[in-house]
Amino acid sequence: MPEITTYADNSAEAMLRVISLFIIGDGEVKDEEMEMLEQLGVFERFGVDRDDFARIFDGYCDDLIAHAGTARFVGLADPDWVDTILAPVTDRVSRRTLARMLLLLARSDGFFADAELAIYRQMLDRWEIEIDSLADPD
Repeated sequence: MPEITTYADNSAEAMLRVISLFIIGDGEVKDEEMEMLEQLGVFERFGVDRDDFARIFDGYCDDLIAHAGTARFVGLADPDWVDTILAPVTDRVSRRTLARMLLLLARSDGFFADAELAIYRQMLDRWEIEIDSLADPD
């Protein structure tokens, strides 16, 4: 398992790190993605502002760079890396909330990149979520 900054299970930081993984998964951060985070009320939901999110996002990038330094090759959607980032989110409702948010986030720029799709599929698989069930209320 790759080493990363430790956050409490199901904490806002752990969940925002999953969002960071997804945003950078396709190799670029788009303005539409940041706008969608605001439209979805993500910052308010997790009790953070843009600066707090930027610190978590930067910490994610620092962890990714440190991990890359220890590996011969690190893909942004590397399954071991993705599993490590997903692991601290153990709450069923939090998982489903994130899955819904990330689906909307992926669509915000009008394009579901291959890396985003790979990360999303792995997330649904690891968290045992059927995509059709996301339309159902919790």
